[in-house]
Amino acid sequence: MASAVNMNQIRTIDPDDERAFMDAIEKWVEGEVKPVVMEHDHGDIWPEKLVAQMAEMGLFGATIGEEYGGLGLPATTYAKIIAYVSSYWMAITGIVNSHLIMAAAVERFGTEEQKSKWLPKFASGEIRGGLALTEPNAGTDLQAIRTVATRDGDDYVINGTKTWISNGIKGECFALLVKTNPKAEPRYQA
Repeated sequence: MASAVNMNQIRTIDPDDERAFMDAIEKWVEGEVKPVVMEHDHGDIWPEKLVAQMAEMGLFGATIGEEYGGLGLPATTYAKIIAYVSSYWMAITGIVNSHLIMAAAVERFGTEEQKSKWLPKFASGEIRGGLALTEPNAGTDLQAIRTVATRDGDDYVINGTKTWISNGIKGECFALLVKTNPKAEPRYQA
């Protein structure tokens, strides 16, 4: 993957635009989310209609740069959106959060070819992403993972087990945490 984008770039938003966006989010939560929370949560029902609405509002591209079709929102605005939505139903914020964490990895560390191929599809919600980090015997101790990627020509062969994969059932593209050098000392060393 290519080198990271300039992390010193600070995205900004006009306060009036932010307020208009937050008004739209609040209206959506009031009219669409709140009426179905209990039914969906207690019935363990995938919120397909709400996910489609999140895509229509651009939430799957909230933090993805505008040059790739995203909204390019600053982290502060995105945090306000997630705090507000999760105050009514946290489960649906996980759908978009996991997706955007995976997309951020591509935007920050991907090659130009990877960015132009994947980010527009992530931003539109055409392809939803997730995270494959946790393992049965490691939990959230990421240094204790055992999944290994071994180079085989231009490809990698992956051996290991993941569990609790964010967006695992409904996602199409995942950031997969693996070790390429299982004998590294200290364990976090590349």
